[in-house]
Amino acid sequence: MNVAKMSNRKLRSVGRVKGVSPSLLRRYSWLGGLPVANLERVARESECQLIPAGNTIFTQHDDADAVYMLLDGKVGLEHKDARGESVKHRLVGPFASFGDVALLGAPNRYYTADTDSASVVIRTPLSLLMEALATNRDLAQAWIHAVSSDLQRRERRLAGSVRQLIANPAFPDAA
Repeated sequence: MNVAKMSNRKLRSVGRVKGVSPSLLRRYSWLGGLPVANLERVARESECQLIPAGNTIFTQHDDADAVYMLLDGKVGLEHKDARGESVKHRLVGPFASFGDVALLGAPNRYYTADTDSASVVIRTPLSLLMEALATNRDLAQAWIHAVSSDLQRRERRLAGSVRQLIANPAFPDAA
């Protein structure tokens, strides 16, 4: 879905600039190993957007057409389960990417992305990143490493939360 065609949804980009600096993209570790020519192409094809707080960038089940990299602000990712209950997936901060599950070949968004504060995002076409991953083994490995590290961090946080819950006096038999 094209961001410009989203007038029926909440997204209201205050500012949009086509093309970003390659040096900005290098701040995202998994893009750091991309050859200069490829990085410059990705930078040219990307756009930088300023989005006010309380806006929806994309919703669950939308067609996945881009990957987003957060430069500033906070974006909440929320998933509705089979019962229709909302589950907070995570809150991302600066220099995190989101919407990148689509790089695994998922045609639709897994969650809804809402700005929790005024945010600056880089929107990069999915097809361009898919092509870069397919033709650059080092980039693919760097992306897999970045995703794995993120999953490990989240698993550690979750395990810590579970330990705190079990240690709670409300569950004396669980300890």
